[in-house]
Amino acid sequence: MTLEIIILSSIVVSMAFFVRGLTGFGSGPLMVAPLILLLDIKIVVPTAAILAVLTGILLLSTFQTIKWVRKDVLLILIPTYMIGIVLGTYVLVSFKSSLLKTLLGLFIAGYALKILFWDKEVKEVKELKNYVGVIAGLLSGITGGLFGAGGPPVVVYLARKLRDKNALRATLVFLFFLMDIWRVILFAYAGLINVDILKFSLYLLPAFIIGNLSGSFVHIKVNQALFYRIIALVLLIIAIFLIF
Repeated sequence: MTLEIIILSSIVVSMAFFVRGLTGFGSGPLMVAPLILLLDIKIVVPTAAILAVLTGILLLSTFQTIKWVRKDVLLILIPTYMIGIVLGTYVLVSFKSSLLKTLLGLFIAGYALKILFWDKEVKEVKELKNYVGVIAGLLSGITGGLFGAGGPPVVVYLARKLRDKNALRATLVFLFFLMDIWRVILFAYAGLINVDILKFSLYLLPAFIIGNLSGSFVHIKVNQALFYRIIALVLLIIAIFLIF
């Protein structure tokens, strides 16, 4: 692991986790996509998972994030999310998933563009029914198992259900914290986490902390309408990764 690789990786990590600190999601694709050009995916993905777990600890223990978590919503999403991961993993090993990946990317891009260009203001809307959350959790688990990008369906659902930016960010942070712990356990069981991965994660820790905390500070400053447009922009970037 050369100094040049560590510096370039730190730049990517600080940017990816700035987005995570700001929005509560998005660090995975934004970190993994650039770094697999420099490193083996078996190094990048476990490292991203470890840093994601540390993000949950950091963000939930600062800025009073924990008090904004909507636990009632999590009770709907978590069980179906975990079932979806099992289904997505089965599909991944059994069928070709390129078409599904493209279709998901197009759907997410369409929703993001709607927020950016057609939703002129954040409107008070009736909360979505719980069964929609069941479907969103299932889809997120499936896409997570298939593509390693389980966030968008849940983000789309919660962005409609939770119209307060603090509640949205906090609930996303807590949900993905639990899912990232599960991923790290699976990676460790599969032998993907070793001393070298832990050392690499340690090298990236300063950039990780700077990115998360600066993103959290910006979150406090932005207004509600701008926050939802930032959410849409991150979704659009993730959609591009899925499509191409």
